[in-house]
Amino acid sequence: MRIENEKFNIFTNELLKWNKVHKFTNYKTPEEIKEQIEDSLYPLEKIKDAKTALDIGTGAGFPGLILAVAMPDTKWYLVEPLKKRYSFLNYMKIKLNLSNVKIIPSRLENANISPVELITTRAVMPTSKIIEISKPYLQKNGKILLYKGSSILDELKDLNIKAEILSKGNRNYLFIKDI
Repeated sequence: MRIENEKFNIFTNELLKWNKVHKFTNYKTPEEIKEQIEDSLYPLEKIKDAKTALDIGTGAGFPGLILAVAMPDTKWYLVEPLKKRYSFLNYMKIKLNLSNVKIIPSRLENANISPVELITTRAVMPTSKIIEISKPYLQKNGKILLYKGSSILDELKDLNIKAEILSKGNRNYLFIKDI
C-alpha cells in the first residue's frame, strides 16, 4: 500500500493545484480529498477481482481514478466528456504511471467500449437512468457499483432489480447484478 499512498498523495496535491484554477470540486484541503479517496476505496473488497471496469462521469477522479490506482491489474475505462476534467485525468494517468487506464473524452452513449465486468459511478444520475445506459456496456454476470446518498431507497422502490446496499455514514454503496 506504500506505493498507493504515494500516488494518492501526488493525486491530492495535483487536485488541489488544478482545483484553484478549474474548480473541479468543493474540496479545498488535503483532509477533504483524503475523505473522498477513502470513500472511493471503501467497497474495494467487493470489486477487487474485476478484470475490466468502466467509470461513468469520472470528473476529478472519484471513484474511477482512485480505484484504478488500487486495482492495477484491472483495465479501467474512465468516461469524462468535459475537456478540462479529461485533461486533468489524462495528466494524472501519466503522472501516476497508470498503464491500466484509458480515458474516453465523450459521453457514455458515444463511447466505443466493449462490455466490462464492473461499472462504477458516483451520483451522476438517477439509478434507473444509470442502469438503462449501462446495460450495453456490462458483461453477462457483471455488476454495477453506484456511490449514492440517502435517497437510494426511494430510487429503488419502483425498480425490479437484485441489489445489495453497503452503508457508511451518509454514503450508500449500491451493488447491482443480474440486470
